[in-house]
Amino acid sequence: MRRLHNIDSLKFLCAVLVIFLHVHTPYQEYILPLTRCAVPCFLIISGYLIYTEDKTRLEGHLKRSIGKIFQILVWSTLVFAAVKFLFAFKNNDFSFLNLKTLGKFILLNENPFGFHLWYIGAYLYALIIVYFSVKSNKLKYIWWSVPILLMLDLCLGKYSLVLWHKEFPFILVRNFLCVGLPYFSIGMLLKRWKEPILDFKYLQILAMGGVILFSLTSLMENRLLIELQANATRDHYVSSTFLAVSLFILFLSITQAKTNTLSVLGEKDSLYIYIFHPLFMTFFSTVNKYLPNLWQEIYLYLAPVIILVATIIFSKSLRILHIIK
Repeated sequence: MRRLHNIDSLKFLCAVLVIFLHVHTPYQEYILPLTRCAVPCFLIISGYLIYTEDKTRLEGHLKRSIGKIFQILVWSTLVFAAVKFLFAFKNNDFSFLNLKTLGKFILLNENPFGFHLWYIGAYLYALIIVYFSVKSNKLKYIWWSVPILLMLDLCLGKYSLVLWHKEFPFILVRNFLCVGLPYFSIGMLLKRWKEPILDFKYLQILAMGGVILFSLTSLMENRLLIELQANATRDHYVSSTFLAVSLFILFLSITQAKTNTLSVLGEKDSLYIYIFHPLFMTFFSTVNKYLPNLWQEIYLYLAPVIILVATIIFSKSLRILHIIK
């Protein structure tokens, strides 16, 4: 299949947004609602790239992806487990080792060693569910479940304080069921309707308008919930889904015949940026207190960029050493 360099560029943008989502800065709260679309967009990309109308080929794509993502989940969990145990021995705190934690990991993708690795587990579960639904000719039920699962995420998540006057544990919806499956399915549906979408005359203008509009409504939702004192912990707003779809369609509509720096980084490094960036968050937070005040002031504002650069250098170093592909 022809490489989609425009989608590779989007993958890199999503990796950057994830870092801005996770790294604390003085301006984080102002951009946080915009960065929330990154993980949904990653899943939409995955669903789009994997889907094909040919059932046999689709089963093959899904089966290979399940094997690949399972391997990634295993080695990334082991990497962060090593770091977790290092700090556990240092602080003599092994409270994370219990059956409840194991249950959350297995049932709700809450990885006990890396807070961000829930996404890998959720993606793996989504792949497995879609694979068996394709194999049993039940994929249409997955299509119909998408709006229901997205509404469940909102009702028990971001709008739980508005609707129920209480906040539920966010891992009840930040998992394969309410995030992995619906957004992966949206990607597949966009691939299924690819031709009429791309044939739309003003697609790029419409998609750009959607990105602008839903960026603004995301900020408005955030402000409104804060004013109502009902801004629950959960990540996604109503606008997050529409922003992710608009952003994906915008990049899909852009013709990019050749690779560039962004598309190469997206193709080769976006996954590793996502997986490894918390290591550098931990590293810099540990060593910064021993560094000059001037550096600490600079880091306070430039932390996402510094962590991004450090992670890219680390990823490329591992590739030179043939540790990763």
